[in-house]
Amino acid sequence: MTLEQFLDRFDGPERSVVVVNRSDPDPILNMLVDTFGDDAVRVVEGRVVEGPDDPDAGGAGDDDRLTDGAGAPRLDRTGGLTARELATNAVIDGEGDAVPSLDVEVLRRHEDVPFDGGDPSDIENLVLLMEGDEVVAGSTLGELGDAVLFVNSDLYITGSRSLADVELPSVISGLDDATFTLRGYPESNRQKLLLITISRFIERVAWTAGDGTLRSSFQRLSRIDDEVGTRDVYERVADTGVDTHLYGVPDELPQDLAAVIHAGNDPDFTDSWFVVYRPPEGPHPARSDPESDLVRGVEGGVGLLAVETEPRVWRGLWTFDADRVSRINRYIERNL
Repeated sequence: MTLEQFLDRFDGPERSVVVVNRSDPDPILNMLVDTFGDDAVRVVEGRVVEGPDDPDAGGAGDDDRLTDGAGAPRLDRTGGLTARELATNAVIDGEGDAVPSLDVEVLRRHEDVPFDGGDPSDIENLVLLMEGDEVVAGSTLGELGDAVLFVNSDLYITGSRSLADVELPSVISGLDDATFTLRGYPESNRQKLLLITISRFIERVAWTAGDGTLRSSFQRLSRIDDEVGTRDVYERVADTGVDTHLYGVPDELPQDLAAVIHAGNDPDFTDSWFVVYRPPEGPHPARSDPESDLVRGVEGGVGLLAVETEPRVWRGLWTFDADRVSRINRYIERNL
């Protein structure tokens, strides 16, 4: 069995990205499509409001919110937040027309939906992660832009963005366990940046933990010394005491690095991209702060697995799930 066949055993939910009140039309939309794929991005022209009772929001009161049919806002369901529950339908523009709107305060109050952003009055563009009609997570376009949209891979390759600065916006964090297909250059300039960002986050988890095991593949081992930022990351991780294992084609072996090198030329080495952190006691659900991705990873483990199924096309997933992290780690440990 290969890593590609192993990956076929995992499935995950299909999720899409919705942009609300897009004030920067084509460039932003093109970045999102180029980052998440044509089929994953939808745009809803509308506006974000602070709440139906806010006089500056243009709303007409609680009766204007989409309700459960009995006149009460549907905010108490246990199955998650739907797009209808988040919407208001009586925001009036300057010409007297109703404008589709989302009340960001509803998103903030719903404990099941992670959201990052600033003051509601400062939010011009809101990016929602959807699973069917359910809102899984929300981020402002600014938060998402700082992480993946307005940066390029050189930020990580050169080490300009340090490990301590790597954060996952809620929309990216909410993609865990969702299978993805991403394109590399020249088909896309940006989609692989998601893989790079998640990889750096997992490396930050290992660095923060200071123990446990980190397994990372590079396709070509020469990349470790060719990329200053990558070399620096793995020196810092290994120096903390993390049991560090590096995998790839032995075109040029890294020197003076406190890591175990695993070299090979079969497809698991040439076509895979994985970064897997296993805590000393093994992967398990994090309990102390389940809302913190960093704590979840440090305490319970986290892993990314992607396979190049055809030239410059990557299929994979990343996960905090203890069983999946264990299975991925065990396969790598036994077979590579």
